[in-house]
Amino acid sequence: MKQKNAFALMTVILSAGFLFGCNGGDEDEPDPTEEPTEQQEDNSQ
Repeated sequence: MKQKNAFALMTVILSAGFLFGCNGGDEDEPDPTEEPTEQQEDNSQ
């Protein structure tokens, strides 16, 4: 019974890690390697 509970706990921890760890980051922040778009250039003037 203890082995089943340990397996369930590890599964929950691993699933939560995938959900929160693979979020993809902040999409609002521009990538410094990308060229600026026309919209961004217009907003800076």
